[in-house]
Amino acid sequence: MSDPPFRWFPDGLGDDLLGLPDVEVLRALNRPTLVRVPGSGELAPRAIATLLHGDEATGFQAVMRVLRRQHSYPFDLYVIIGNVRAALAEHGFAHRYLDDQEDFNRIWGVDEPTTMLRMAADGIHERLLDAGLESLVDVHNNTGNNPFYALVTRRDPAMLNLATLFTTTLVAWDLHVNTLMESMPDTVAAVAIECGLPGRPESLAFAVDGIRRYLGEPALPTDRVVRDYDLLGDLRRVVVRPEVRFRFADDLSEDVDFAVQKDADVANFVEVSEGHVLGHVHDGAAMPLRATDANGKDITDEHFHIVEDAVVFSQPATPIMMTKTVEAARKDCLFYLASEL
Repeated sequence: MSDPPFRWFPDGLGDDLLGLPDVEVLRALNRPTLVRVPGSGELAPRAIATLLHGDEATGFQAVMRVLRRQHSYPFDLYVIIGNVRAALAEHGFAHRYLDDQEDFNRIWGVDEPTTMLRMAADGIHERLLDAGLESLVDVHNNTGNNPFYALVTRRDPAMLNLATLFTTTLVAWDLHVNTLMESMPDTVAAVAIECGLPGRPESLAFAVDGIRRYLGEPALPTDRVVRDYDLLGDLRRVVVRPEVRFRFADDLSEDVDFAVQKDADVANFVEVSEGHVLGHVHDGAAMPLRATDANGKDITDEHFHIVEDAVVFSQPATPIMMTKTVEAARKDCLFYLASEL
């Protein structure tokens, strides 16, 4: 009989697991895992998701730090530990997902699961829906330099109050790509928290502090927004065309078709001007990028053109989530364009 697609701990992680180093916890779990930490039941259950991408360790490390304190809460707490296999693969916390896997944060709420990873997501999702959650926080890292920010799918008070427990820099997410937060019903305030680059002390401190505030917060206000915030949205996805060989470098070479500026990510969440240089291509090369709106319409020509050998912005724009790795750009995107809302 094959192993079940995910581990289920209805009574929390035992002392034997909590006493292990983080990586050894993952080795012991060996697959996607859902943990329920029972509470008093005075408030509706809450959930925290971590490691939906195997190279985003900060959320898992933060949650383990909090769980080891073994506090009790007035609610049941559900903890999702996602793509364990990708996290444990060579070099450790180095792969968003493996070549024989799908993106674990693009398969939630999908009917009729056909793979082990989809069956894990489906089984975890069913338990979360049955729990009657008040809220869910999905903790992520970036692969480029970004400020700390949160993604929201709606602008109702509960969701905005949840997001601003962590940060007042918000992004409206409307791309409908089967993420965990999108799969939650409207009765659940569900946000994604982006904690900067993994491996940095400030990223971990931000995640730990935010999670502690979240777990110590009374029921989320639903009648008013209690904190001011900045909001970007109208996301447009920018990818490097699949046939284009590229890297992050200041100079072109014969084995590269497109050299993205090494420090391109310094423009994340900053409006760049018309003519801002993103990178360089060889003389006579076609546009290496493809930009699409939320409906999948190609809008590349509206935003980019080539001047001599430089790929430049055609109008002022605000890039966000710019990555610094080829793998992340291939498996997701190079960056998004956003507008102030």
